[in-house]
Amino acid sequence: MTAISSAEEQAALASPDRRSLYGTYAIGLFSMGQAELLTLVVPLWALLQGARPSEIGTLVGARSLLTFFLAIHGGALMDRIGTRQVLMFFAAACGTVAAAYPFLPWFPAMVAMQMLVGLAGNMTWIGAQTMIGEVSHGDPGQIGWFSFYARIGNVVTPLLMGILWDVAGPTVSFLCIACWSATLFVIASQIHGVRVVERTAPFSWREILPRLSDYTGSLRLLVLPAIAVTLAVSFLRHATNGVEQSFFIVYLRELGFAATAIGALFSIAEVLNGFCSLLAGRLAKLAPIPWLMVGLTGVSAALLMITPLLGGVFALLALAQTMRRGCEGLVQPLMFSMQTRAVGRERQGSVVGLRVTNNRLSSIITPMAMGLVVEFVGIEKGFIVVGATLLFAGVMLAIVTLRTPELRR
Repeated sequence: MTAISSAEEQAALASPDRRSLYGTYAIGLFSMGQAELLTLVVPLWALLQGARPSEIGTLVGARSLLTFFLAIHGGALMDRIGTRQVLMFFAAACGTVAAAYPFLPWFPAMVAMQMLVGLAGNMTWIGAQTMIGEVSHGDPGQIGWFSFYARIGNVVTPLLMGILWDVAGPTVSFLCIACWSATLFVIASQIHGVRVVERTAPFSWREILPRLSDYTGSLRLLVLPAIAVTLAVSFLRHATNGVEQSFFIVYLRELGFAATAIGALFSIAEVLNGFCSLLAGRLAKLAPIPWLMVGLTGVSAALLMITPLLGGVFALLALAQTMRRGCEGLVQPLMFSMQTRAVGRERQGSVVGLRVTNNRLSSIITPMAMGLVVEFVGIEKGFIVVGATLLFAGVMLAIVTLRTPELRR
């Protein structure tokens, strides 16, 4: 049995401790950067081991497998045991597995490590999102800054790791990722102002095992209109990302653009994503958050749909991509804020785990669906078909939002 201290409940009504708030920003940066470091080096390591393209694809996909099944469990663990403790455990686990890569260069071992490191890395990101909700009490402006610093991890770490790989080689690169995770562990250990779980019984290993009640309890959150609409928005948002990270890159290569140009396009778009996150707090004062989320997500789908209509002009493609990522930068903190305020502090981890499961499902389904569409109609018409489908879904969501009284304010 667990209980929340009355002092903690009173603290929830006060302004967040600035040190903890800034520490949570750093956790956002390190947890998101940790994922990007591994995204870059694992395919490079697999190539050095002579892996076939199908094996590299298997390694990339393996990262999401355990997360899809256990994200809700991880969020429930944070509610049951404490966000800080669970985040620290998975930060240590991520660093340990990353350090093991150079010493286990066999494909089956790499698949197993990818599954473990994918779970650990995603759990630290779930912890980071849960922690900012607890520390900020759902303030969209503060969550916007959190998203901004998290995007710094997206922009900076691939370049840093690329340089380190070229200069020092794979073994040092993986060990540096372990050091990065260790830094995340230390920062998390210093965070205060998060929900504290008081224990009234000795710790039991049964507490860390998945429970059916965790899953059913999280799924019951779908009856809350605020949770349902944010999950729908998040699904559409990650659907456009799934297309971007697969067939958009293929499309640019077919147009003859160099990998450097494509990388620069993505980096610039990611920078705007981060800066737009800072505007979320002000934007939330101008219009209801549900309307803003649904509207901006519809714009993002429309920008994806018009990709083949831009004539292959790099400047226009870059402008559309940058605008799309800017819309996403605005939506993310609004989405976090709305979910944080919709549930109590004791359910923050559960709602984040539910959203991550939803996101992983979208990331799996969308590239596969577009692949089938492209096989039948070609890549250019594929953008139009998939983009129009997502836009239509956004319009339906807008109608539902307008007709739901709880979402009108």
